[in-house]
Amino acid sequence: MTPTRADSVDTICALASGHARSSLALIRVAGPHAHSIGADLLDPAPDRPGAHETRFRLTDTLSVPCTALRADAPASYSADDTLELAVPGNPRLIERVLARIRDAGVRDATPGEFTARAYLAGKLTLEQAEGVGALVAATSQDEREAAERLLSGAAGDQHRSWEHALVDLLALVEAGIDFTDQEDVVPIAPIDLRARLQGLGREIAAELGSHAGQAATEAEPRCVLAGAPSAGKSTLFNALLGRERSVTDEAPGTTRDLIDEPLDLSGVMPGTPHGSLVVRLIDPAGLDDAPTDGSTQARAQRLAHNAIRECPIVIWCDPTGRFDAELPEAAAAQRVVIRARTKSDAALDDAADASALRVCALDGHNLGSLRRAIAQAAWSATHGISPLRALPRHRDTLTRTREAIEASIALVNADAHALDQPELVADALRDAANAIGTLTGRLDPDDVIGRVFATFCVGK
Repeated sequence: MTPTRADSVDTICALASGHARSSLALIRVAGPHAHSIGADLLDPAPDRPGAHETRFRLTDTLSVPCTALRADAPASYSADDTLELAVPGNPRLIERVLARIRDAGVRDATPGEFTARAYLAGKLTLEQAEGVGALVAATSQDEREAAERLLSGAAGDQHRSWEHALVDLLALVEAGIDFTDQEDVVPIAPIDLRARLQGLGREIAAELGSHAGQAATEAEPRCVLAGAPSAGKSTLFNALLGRERSVTDEAPGTTRDLIDEPLDLSGVMPGTPHGSLVVRLIDPAGLDDAPTDGSTQARAQRLAHNAIRECPIVIWCDPTGRFDAELPEAAAAQRVVIRARTKSDAALDDAADASALRVCALDGHNLGSLRRAIAQAAWSATHGISPLRALPRHRDTLTRTREAIEASIALVNADAHALDQPELVADALRDAANAIGTLTGRLDPDDVIGRVFATFCVGK
């Protein structure tokens, strides 16, 4: 559901931090009744903006310590009266706090609704709002920097510059249409128009990356789980798929053949519709020192080694977190290796790699982060650039803008004194300006806004 200005009359709440057990959790309440909710449930209630040490009343006789950050409209993130409550991060306690807030007449926020309210109140542009979602989803330094480029407005400034240039050229071409019967009046010479359009096309192509317009290198990039026997690969394979596909057992060597299943990661990255980002997830045998004879075990090892050498994405599974073993040498020119410390519910080894992603397939810990890491690697494998250099919606829009520019260039005879087909050139330029207008905010169709905020998590 796309939030609208009418929704701002509601008071909304959500958990704004992670769902896992932690020392603190942040619960956000925003809307016209946020402060009256605080007066009913906090002791003492904050009476002015700022941070306040208080207690949250779970019942008439039971309360828990709480830090409440009060912000008054419009000087808050969403431009609403806002309370942000930092409470102990026990999942059961968090749910009790939220239940008390709901009982007071507050509804649950929809995904991205806080940021949508900020956008609708004019505190963020649409691109900056997308930057918030991209920053939350970032799993690498490159992604973070690209998200900050959106959030800072730098990307929006560039897009508006291109839009203004296109509108200026469109105005000159349309002015020429009015003077087609006067040969001495040429608002812009074809050679100049062509040169300026080519310059715009080159700039947009550079933004899209060197692989813009090229076919994907691999429609469904392959992602293989690698590790020793009993490293938790098959259990993780099933958890990522959301169903039991591989047979799992505590005894090593259960998996002998390659098990290959599609994994749809659409929606993991902002702006990726269903079916647009699918990887082939492969579960091979665990790596060991099997004999090189013709036995079934030896064949399983050859299949596993070949898969790990040839797949562009490898999830290296090691429950110890040490990653002492060596992976088969990559046959591909580029390979992304995601180090996953499986079975993270077990005690941590002192020699473990602290940079590895700790995951637990049994309780789902960090599976979301692992999916995002796979999605990032898959997007890079198919498009040749960081997924957040230009978000999928931006890539699609900029591609359509560039194609419209190329269509207009094809209609311009640089050797002519004036444009031969000014009406057709104007139509192509109008298509380009309208396309990029969906990025700059000049054109904000409901479906565009809906797609932007549908990718957010609840509480943002």
